[in-house]
Amino acid sequence: MAHKKHKSQYISFLIIPDSQNEPKTFKFKRSVVSVFVGVLIGIFALIIFGAASYWKVAEIAIDYSRLREENFKLRKSMEKINQLQTDLNQMKQIDQKIRASLNGYVSVAKAETMDSTAISDINFKKMSVEQERTIFNSIPSYTPVEGFITRGFDASSFFTDPHLGIDIAAPTGTPIKAAADGIVMFSGWTDDGGNVLIVKHEFGFSTVYKHNEYNMVSVLEKVTKGQVIALLGNTGKITSGAHLHFEVWRNDAPIDPLVYISENNSES
Repeated sequence: MAHKKHKSQYISFLIIPDSQNEPKTFKFKRSVVSVFVGVLIGIFALIIFGAASYWKVAEIAIDYSRLREENFKLRKSMEKINQLQTDLNQMKQIDQKIRASLNGYVSVAKAETMDSTAISDINFKKMSVEQERTIFNSIPSYTPVEGFITRGFDASSFFTDPHLGIDIAAPTGTPIKAAADGIVMFSGWTDDGGNVLIVKHEFGFSTVYKHNEYNMVSVLEKVTKGQVIALLGNTGKITSGAHLHFEVWRNDAPIDPLVYISENNSES
């Protein structure tokens, strides 16, 4: 019995042109076509794998960039904290120099002996008119700007950041007046508060004025109650409109300014 010869199998491709040219036929062995298709599938798989690997590497690079940016912001925040600490130390040194330079004057000596005394414990009946005037001018009872209170004092909020003062809304450029007699301890720019003023008064009081359009007094300048010290504005990152953020502090503790001032009157 004769052995039957195995015939090679071919795959034909017929190309019919749009013109009047004759159709062309291409024949390829089935094995060659199979190898070619396998190579295409392998290349496609490599492309998919490469794309997936690229996106994975890209995600890692993005995370690294984000972490590097957060680390940069953290270092900047630490630098700001250190700078604030340095400014605070400088303010304390300035305060000590002011007290040393004014030492010996009667008014300063009286203030030193009464700093720890509560305002309510002062016997005003035994004081002269000049003494009463000095005391009342040193208490921050003058409303610093005419406007509407849009946010009150809230030092113990559980859901939002504490609000250690009151916000008084008014048109940009409205005069801001000193709440009491005092000495300017800080007049400058902060990122959050914009143009800021800090005035130190007698009896342990300090007042803070933030988001000013323009500060009209400088450090160590003496101001009087009702004197225009700044113009109202909308400066700084933490602000939502033209207003004055006004704080009252006594013995390094925040106090609701409405304890001393009246919302509707220029003098309490």
